[in-house]
Amino acid sequence: MNPVVLVTGLLVVALLAVMIRVDTVLLKDLSETPDHQLQLMTRRGWAAAIIFTFPIGAILYVRFGKLH
Repeated sequence: MNPVVLVTGLLVVALLAVMIRVDTVLLKDLSETPDHQLQLMTRRGWAAAIIFTFPIGAILYVRFGKLH
């Protein structure tokens, strides 16, 4: 097997693993956050942002998503 293909495949798998882990942690945090602590968007809005706009949505949720 071509080493470039192997390394590229491993990098893609590693990136997907990181994305899944970050999304899982943030969605768990979102589900445990009371409604009155959420800012700027609804729970569904934040969930969509976290899942579909990685990594921007994750960063925005951590920074602006809830009262600290």
